[in-house]
Amino acid sequence: MKSMTGYAKETFKTEDIEVTAEIKSLNGKALRIRFSIPRLFNPLITEIQSVIGEVVKRGEVDLYLFYRLSPELVPEVSVNYAQAEKYLKAVQKISGVSGKEITVTFKDLLAIPEIFQKEEMDVEPFREAVISAVKKAVLKLDEVRRIEGEKIKRYLEDRLKTIEETLLEIEEDIEGIEGRIFERLKEKVEKLLKDVGVEEEEFLKRVEMEVAFLAEKQDVSEEVSRLKMHLKRFRELIDSDEPIGKTLDFLCQEMHREINTLGNKLKEIDVTEPVLKIKSEIARIKEQVQNVE
Repeated sequence: MKSMTGYAKETFKTEDIEVTAEIKSLNGKALRIRFSIPRLFNPLITEIQSVIGEVVKRGEVDLYLFYRLSPELVPEVSVNYAQAEKYLKAVQKISGVSGKEITVTFKDLLAIPEIFQKEEMDVEPFREAVISAVKKAVLKLDEVRRIEGEKIKRYLEDRLKTIEETLLEIEEDIEGIEGRIFERLKEKVEKLLKDVGVEEEEFLKRVEMEVAFLAEKQDVSEEVSRLKMHLKRFRELIDSDEPIGKTLDFLCQEMHREINTLGNKLKEIDVTEPVLKIKSEIARIKEQVQNVE
């Protein structure tokens, strides 16, 4: 099991270039990759996406790439003197029209992309270094996400154990429910019919029928069975290396539905506290599941 959150930074260096890849991931419903990379590396985006997608299956991923070339490979800067001359003449003309002296500095000229341009470089010689840096960072990120996933797993196991123990308390509490319903109903009916002449045999038969009806309405064996089944499936999934976050979230919904139905059915015994406890644990599980890939 892996978390969706993590951070990693790795560098790959050759004689010609040093590439640093910085990657971080957060929770997300699907895999979404955002790039902040030099324009030189844009032709490699599809390949980089594939490298990340092989390891990260879900989450919001941000990738940052930085590079430093060896001095021999730093591209030449060309100057468009004709374009610079046009800008300077335009400034002089504006100065003459406005009657104000306008000074143009070298810094001002640097801000005009049409004047100073770097020679275009081919990314192909640097492909291996870029992809290698990304692979190293992604594998490190995967390791971080796996470690974080183990922490979440231990937390979830504690919550599941609490639910199982509390469910056992409820099962023990509902044992002999028919007998308790019979006694309560008998007391109520005896009080109501105290002054009415009804034979005891007929009275007891009617009470037994009512008890059977109420006991059937409050039978929660199916809810308990399904809840146990969901808990077992949950434990199986958190031992998996596959993306399981969405399935765990669905199981949380199912477990909440079963315990809610169980609580609504059991009116004759007080299970409010254990039911609320289980609901609380499921809510805690659901909160952590949002971090699971």
